[in-house]
Amino acid sequence: MDDARAAVIALLLSAVLTLAVVPASVAGTQTAQETLTVDKDGSADYRSIQAAVDAADSGDTVEVRPGTYYEEVRINENISLVAPDRAILDGSRFVNGTGVTVAGPAEPTVTGFTVRNYRFGVMANGTNGDWTVSNTTVIAADVGVYAPNSSGNWTIEDAAVASTTYSGVFARETSGDWTIRDTRFVAVGGDGADVRRSSGDWAVAAVVVDRSGADGVDASGTTGDWTVQNTEVRRSDTGVKAIDSDGDWTVTDLTVRRSDTGLVTAFSGGAWTLENATLETRDIGVFSARTTGAWTIQNTIIESRQQGIHAVKTNASWTVSESTVSVTAEQNAIGVDARSASEGWSLENVTIDSPDIKVAE
Repeated sequence: MDDARAAVIALLLSAVLTLAVVPASVAGTQTAQETLTVDKDGSADYRSIQAAVDAADSGDTVEVRPGTYYEEVRINENISLVAPDRAILDGSRFVNGTGVTVAGPAEPTVTGFTVRNYRFGVMANGTNGDWTVSNTTVIAADVGVYAPNSSGNWTIEDAAVASTTYSGVFARETSGDWTIRDTRFVAVGGDGADVRRSSGDWAVAAVVVDRSGADGVDASGTTGDWTVQNTEVRRSDTGVKAIDSDGDWTVTDLTVRRSDTGLVTAFSGGAWTLENATLETRDIGVFSARTTGAWTIQNTIIESRQQGIHAVKTNASWTVSESTVSVTAEQNAIGVDARSASEGWSLENVTIDSPDIKVAE
């Protein structure tokens, strides 16, 4: 054997021996992500969703084939639970059951399910992960999504909640910066979203609430900054309510129809901006009392029976511009009621229309 060939063989042997003694934790630290399939007829990896979820590792996908699954599913890992061709979770065999429970710090994505006949469609009580529920419908539950005391930046999107006993989303005392978008709440017994006494900064966008037993969004007692965009509330008590709140609010493209009041706030300290809104209400378009934040209303149409804007005993500047206020009651109709307001008012290019209108400033 010549010297050059011997040197090459020695080098190869050295490399092999080096790889042989490298710990597995160093040689390869990542586990390949897997897709675990579920079909109740036995043709997939698992017959039950929970069995597949229990076997999945963080980063894996559990893919559920069409069918009706009578299960309660609990997720403890950062997995994707998906039903590409739609699957049904049915809780009719449980007493006070929960369709999907997200636990602790888990950050799963749940997509493509119809969840029906549970006490809670999705429960994420006290979680601190950034979970997501998308393209999912919850029907005939006590509460659609139950997520009080959560601190994660969770997301509900492209979803629907219908025919609930109480609220569509119940998320009181949360502290995360969560988002609800592209979601419909129909025939919910309580609020579309009940998020009272919460402190995060939130966004509600492209949401429809139709026939709620209370309000579209109730954010009373909150301290976070809110953004509401392109949202419609029909046949409810109030479109947006924020009693005793301190955050700043930006509300754009809000439509409220066939409801008692469009927007309600009192004893609040944040600044409010309402623009490009249409409020067609039975009683009052905008109700504000004993507030200390500045107000801006612009490019807004208010059609109400009793009062267009009620702003009694407010303590900050108000600007109303490029807007129309119509009040239809034959007696005691007030377009803009700003009695006892302690700061300046500005009405710019505002049309106030009523058969017997009284503007108090």
